[in-house]
Amino acid sequence: MTAAFDRVQSGWREPASLRPLRWGGYRARYLAALVLLVAGALLVQLGSVYTLFFLGGGVAAHVAGWVILPGRGTRRAIVAVPSALGAAALLIGSMGAVLAVLPLLAWLWTRERPLLAWTVAVLPVVAGLALAQAFPQYGSGVIVVAVALGVVVGSAWLARAIAITRRRTAAGRSAPTAN
Repeated sequence: MTAAFDRVQSGWREPASLRPLRWGGYRARYLAALVLLVAGALLVQLGSVYTLFFLGGGVAAHVAGWVILPGRGTRRAIVAVPSALGAAALLIGSMGAVLAVLPLLAWLWTRERPLLAWTVAVLPVVAGLALAQAFPQYGSGVIVVAVALGVVVGSAWLARAIAITRRRTAAGRSAPTAN
């Protein structure tokens, strides 16, 4: 969805898109950051003792995604390493899926979502617990990673929808009524 769509449909814009950028355009940085965050997290999943370059490259790409994501610099810097650790937690197997909540929490904080939107953080935790029960063997990593990633991405979109709805509701309450 574009920023123009946000404005036309609801009068809402991403809080980070309202901040002046020191370099680059908002959309290009946003899309590049998304690609780096997801690709980095997936690249880490290919890592092992024998393929450390995947681990290093994945963590570097993931952190680079946080660095270029438009938003407050201090927030992005604080969340980069915990988010990378949350993405790497899936290396320990399905029980690590619970920690997939860390990148989501980082996303909610850097994207400046309202407090109500943070309730979506329970979804990756519940999904992680269910995955740990359903796939206790280490060999089901592809399924666990795919489901965990899907739940985190879906939760981020749900948080965005909550933010838009809250903004629209708040705008409706503050609008003067004509009698």
